Amino acid sequence: MSALAEMPAEETRIDPASLGKVTIVHDYLNQRGGAEKVVLELANIWPDAPIYTSLYRPQSTFPEFQGRDIRTSPLNRLPVDKGFRNLFPLYPAAFRSLGELPGDVVIASSSGWAHMARVVPEALHVVYCHTPARWLFRSDYLTHGDHRSWREAAFRPATHAFRALDRRAARQAGLYIANSEETRQRIRLAYGIDSAVVHPPVDIDRFTPRPRGERLLVISRLLPYKRVDLVVRAATRLGIGLDVVGDGPMLGELRRAAGPGVTFHGPVADTTVVELLESCRAVCVAGEDDFGIVAVEAQAAGKPVIAYGHGGALETIDEHVTGVLFYEQTDESVAQAIAASERLETPPDVIAQRARRFGRASFERGLLAAIAARMTQRPPPLARVRGA
Repeated sequence: MSALAEMPAEETRIDPASLGKVTIVHDYLNQRGGAEKVVLELANIWPDAPIYTSLYRPQSTFPEFQGRDIRTSPLNRLPVDKGFRNLFPLYPAAFRSLGELPGDVVIASSSGWAHMARVVPEALHVVYCHTPARWLFRSDYLTHGDHRSWREAAFRPATHAFRALDRRAARQAGLYIANSEETRQRIRLAYGIDSAVVHPPVDIDRFTPRPRGERLLVISRLLPYKRVDLVVRAATRLGIGLDVVGDGPMLGELRRAAGPGVTFHGPVADTTVVELLESCRAVCVAGEDDFGIVAVEAQAAGKPVIAYGHGGALETIDEHVTGVLFYEQTDESVAQAIAASERLETPPDVIAQRARRFGRASFERGLLAAIAARMTQRPPPLARVRGA
């Protein structure tokens, strides 16, 4: 029986303090993405919890992390920011160097690294998994466009050894929680582990559903697998205005492909993100997301989503009601989906109502229930440690 099936069905709120001392660990704090929003929510649930991470760049991630108890690995001393992905062979050792993390519960927010951290023997090691490591299980993570990168060529001979290390670390956890059914399937394939599903928190209350505007919107890290290039080319071809929010190694290539109606904003303040979502025509998500917080935020703002019909989009979008899905990652498919989105007539407030099932309260309730259920199944700490 899966942990998901064992979670209590009642809505009784579990006091976070009842789980004891909690420690949080995350891959790296130098981006503004969905995974970092999850860590912020964990820190809100447990304000006194220390946050361990490989490296921390206050200027590159959400300002709300400032003032938190953040503890970093030796990698933090290296002068890298945008080039942090080039350090991928070093992250397993970085997390091991943190020693055994203390706490009654240690929660690792992981997309490939944080689950490798060690914990004290008496702790329940919980992994909230955004995805099994893309650098090991997705060939497009280490590529740029249609070109093989030097990172992929250099890493290929060591892939088998790193996969074995990754699987061994994953199987040492006491509880795996997936951020979506899609991720749950990937965890099962990669590690042979069944997991609970708790969708990530979306701050839906900061949005007001409004009528559709004139310009399309993309909010994304500009990485190859996000396929922002498809939206840029489709919008340019159709002559529709497009705003692109985000940064990453694909920026130069995207600029070269863009027509005059495409504006690249780079990273922007959260208030600007809200304004763009509330005033856009539709939000485009051309890559395969593990869950897709942006798609939910778009709906909370009353906007339809045009998305690749795989992964988390199948869980967050009601096709022909709150959005349009396309099933081939081509310029033509995206252009056709954009045209189809013009025929949607769902009122903004109805679209927004569909997003409410992914709110912050649902995340906290599901997370606490999954952890509490697992803790009731564990033998006493001394029995586990000493084999009594």
